[in-house]
Amino acid sequence: MDGDIGDEAIESRPARRRALLRWAMVVTGLLVLLLLALWTQRQPIAENFISRELMARGVRADYQIVKIGLRTQRIENLVLGDPGRPDLTAEWAEIDLSFSGLSPHVVAVRAGGVRMMGALHKGILTLGEVDRLRATDSTAPFSLPDIALGLRDARMRLDTDYGQLGLKLEGDGNLRSGFRGKLAAMAPQLAMAGCGLTNASAWLNIAIREGRPQLQGPVRGAALGCKDLGIGIAQPVFTPDVTLSATLDHWTGHVDINAFSAKAAGLTLVKPNGRIALDSDARRTQGQIRLAAAAFDQGTVRLARTELTGAYSVAGADAQLNGALSGARLALTGPDRLAGVRAATAGTPVAPLAVRLTDAVTAAGRDNRIQASFSVLQKAGVGSATLTAADFTSRSGVRAGLGQDSRVTLGWPKPGGGLNWALNGSVTLGGGGLPTAALRLAQRASGGFGGQLFMDPYTAPGASLALETVRFSAAPAGATHFATQMRLTGPLSGGAIRDLVLPIDGQVAANGTLTVNARCTPISLASLKYGSLTLGATRASLCPESGALLAYGPSGVSGGARINALRLDGKLGGSDMRLSADRFRGSLAARSFALDNALLLLGTAQSPVRLGAAAFAGKIDAHGLSGTMANASGRIGAVPLLVGDAAGRWNYAANTLSVNGNLTLTDAQTPGRFEPLISRDFTLALRDNRITAKGSLLEPKTGALVARTDIIHALGTGQGRADLDVPGITFAQNLQPEMLTRLALGVVANARGTVTGKGQVRWTGSNVTSDGDFRTDNLDFAAAFGPVTGLSGNLHFTDLVGLVSAPGQLARVKSVNPGIEVTQGEIRYQLLPNQQMRIEGGEWPFAGGQLSLLPTTMDFSADKPRNLAFRVVGLDAGAFIQTLELENISATGTYDGLLPMVFDESGGRIVGGVLAARQIGRAPLVLSSTKDLSITCDPALQGGTLAYVGPVSNEQLGVFGKMAFDALKNLQYKCLTILMDGALDGELVTQVSFNGVNRGKLGDAPAGIARSFIGLPFLFNIRIEAPFRGLLNSAQSFVDPSGLIRNNLGDQYAPVTTVAPKTSIGVAVQPAESDKSVTKDNK
Repeated sequence: MDGDIGDEAIESRPARRRALLRWAMVVTGLLVLLLLALWTQRQPIAENFISRELMARGVRADYQIVKIGLRTQRIENLVLGDPGRPDLTAEWAEIDLSFSGLSPHVVAVRAGGVRMMGALHKGILTLGEVDRLRATDSTAPFSLPDIALGLRDARMRLDTDYGQLGLKLEGDGNLRSGFRGKLAAMAPQLAMAGCGLTNASAWLNIAIREGRPQLQGPVRGAALGCKDLGIGIAQPVFTPDVTLSATLDHWTGHVDINAFSAKAAGLTLVKPNGRIALDSDARRTQGQIRLAAAAFDQGTVRLARTELTGAYSVAGADAQLNGALSGARLALTGPDRLAGVRAATAGTPVAPLAVRLTDAVTAAGRDNRIQASFSVLQKAGVGSATLTAADFTSRSGVRAGLGQDSRVTLGWPKPGGGLNWALNGSVTLGGGGLPTAALRLAQRASGGFGGQLFMDPYTAPGASLALETVRFSAAPAGATHFATQMRLTGPLSGGAIRDLVLPIDGQVAANGTLTVNARCTPISLASLKYGSLTLGATRASLCPESGALLAYGPSGVSGGARINALRLDGKLGGSDMRLSADRFRGSLAARSFALDNALLLLGTAQSPVRLGAAAFAGKIDAHGLSGTMANASGRIGAVPLLVGDAAGRWNYAANTLSVNGNLTLTDAQTPGRFEPLISRDFTLALRDNRITAKGSLLEPKTGALVARTDIIHALGTGQGRADLDVPGITFAQNLQPEMLTRLALGVVANARGTVTGKGQVRWTGSNVTSDGDFRTDNLDFAAAFGPVTGLSGNLHFTDLVGLVSAPGQLARVKSVNPGIEVTQGEIRYQLLPNQQMRIEGGEWPFAGGQLSLLPTTMDFSADKPRNLAFRVVGLDAGAFIQTLELENISATGTYDGLLPMVFDESGGRIVGGVLAARQIGRAPLVLSSTKDLSITCDPALQGGTLAYVGPVSNEQLGVFGKMAFDALKNLQYKCLTILMDGALDGELVTQVSFNGVNRGKLGDAPAGIARSFIGLPFLFNIRIEAPFRGLLNSAQSFVDPSGLIRNNLGDQYAPVTTVAPKTSIGVAVQPAESDKSVTKDNK
């Protein structure tokens, strides 16, 4: 190794004696030579000494001795440990020595460019090769050496269990006292006990006074977080000012804390700051604490300024804190929950109370202060927190807090998780618009606690709430039972509820779930008014649905109520009202209700409005009430119209009940006068004590519009009306009258045409009146007596409901064809009560004469015979034959008669009909009845002529047959009578009797025989049994009578058989024994 040699001057002492001078010079010379030898060999000697020491300690080292002096020694390029990964390097190091006698000791150490590697694991610091240079067997208390230390650019990388640190230290001064330096530390990530600090840095001033180190300076980080504890601190800054004892086993001072924000357990501190004082040793840390924040935010609660002060101590896992907490401007934050309370209670009886309460809470949150005293103790894994004083005051006048000598205690851990808590003493509340209340609780020796809540009646304009003493009882397991009775008065939409009394029996489970009234509870109220609804004193038994009347837990609000055999009496508008139902059910969660078999009676007891529904359901929301109904029915007073099978939706808002849906309308009378009708667009509204309804009435099978209705009913007076508009009922193949009314069945069929009209039904209480006007033009239909075409006319009802018309109603008929068509007729009639019709009369021009329908009354209320009688006056035979279009027959004469008809369930038939030829010169035969009728024949008077000019269809008639047939070719008769009996759609027995004299030749009969019969009278009695329409429509029976003659006389000229007459009518044509029955089946 190389070393610089310094020169020293040595002074010699003067010789006292000359004798001694030589000796001294010899000795001195020898000493100088020795010293010179030592000086010249000082570097190898030092190198050998250092090498032996390093080797003795097993230290690998590489260095360069630059200077060896009596005071200062300098080494450069020092390397300890593996040269490839050294534990310590230094660019240079200097050591100053001082001699005490011949013993040197170090007084100063200086170094520059130091780089050091170290590790701290499980609390043990290791420095690699440097550890071999440290003395480990000393038992003396630690103390800093009395040397001066000077460091320039000294750095260290320290690997720890918490992360990697980089350190830099510079400073000068005596380590016993007077050292001044700066320590810088950096760590990208530190983690310990579930917490982490990112981008950590420290800039500490180090000073040592009298052997006591002092550290002061900021320690910063980007973020400090403890994930499992839910703790997070943004931009934390810790500024320690700590002084250690000379033995480094005790320290005092404080740490200032600042951060941008801090979060823990859902709490947020804005710009927290404070100071924690320290007085610590290895066993215990204690001191004073002061923490503050610009704001405290819990998510729903916010404090503008918060401060915590107190004294603490920490000894291992045990800790204690006694302190005080204060804050200003406590307020609710986040969504406006108070607005939610007001909105949720709007329109309910508690709305004014909720408004007053929320206004008071809002005012209390503007300027207030909260103060509390507490203590926290953690020992042997068991902790507790005790609140010994708490007080909340607001400028608005609100004051709340713990009563004197009261305390709230929280304890942990609790089996199953959570906290044990207890309140011994009281909590009071009042002032500023809040309820005046006091809560008193006391711990019980057997566990749990009991207490009472006292609250003065809480009032607001139009509302009040009174609670009897609320009694609490909490079991050790955590469930709390409470009981009281509530009395509530408050407004409802358009009204109020007064003195609603409800006993309350509830429980709060250990998990916080609240249940109220799990058993049936009596409920009563003095009165209730909701819009136009008014109830008097009412009592009922309120039973829980879904386990409780009210339940509140993690899943939200649930529960509901049930009332069996509901009965409510009151008024709706100015009308009496009774609501009944088999069952009422209500749900709090869905805010819905339902009624089973509900019946609402409105109005007077004599003629109430009845509204019923098998299922009636509703829901309550901010807009009012709404819901559905099914299988509903109704009736307005005594109006004989029934609503049934109704279904649809209803709504109650703004004092208006609205209903819309489908229904079926039927006649209240049995059997009904009309068939059921349906409506798919029915609407009903109840407002201001008045019911209005509208709808279109349809025929169910075809959906054809029958009428539009517009109904008004005043509940107060029981008066109302229903306007009916029939825009046009068009009868066709798919729609027939019997589909609208059973009264048409068997009376009319195959109708074609349109009926229009308007009507009105009016009622006052039980008195019902109605009228209407209806019209048809050109209505065609088939009746029992034959097809009718072109029926036209107006019909004015004086009692539309009872189907009663004014007298003298006129119907014009283009034609009626019961087998013989008659045209251009008129019928006068009147509809009578009890489904009866009065025929006042009818006239038709008929074959030169007049066909009249005689007055009669027909009863349609039951299946009974209905009688009609048609009178014939002045029928001209020629015109009649022309009407029948009988080309081969001609006749003259005038006929009168009467055709009585009976219609029943088996059809129509003629009973005792008669047509008689009027003898010339006689007055018309005007008949009103055929009973005991006797028609005489005057031999001196003629009746008319009858001539057949057609061919004979059967040549095998015989002599007398041909003579009879020839007599019909030119027969002048005196009397002719036609008697008719039988069904119009079945067998009709027609008996034709006439007499006369032949005025022509009798054909091919032998001259002697023929001359014997010329000028003699012929008598004809013909009995015909055939269908009526077949008889009249079969012209062959008249234009070719040869078949009748041949079949009844025959070639054998058998004698005529005498038969009894079929009628009691006396007809003077021939003796009874001359009657001849002739039968022809012309089906």
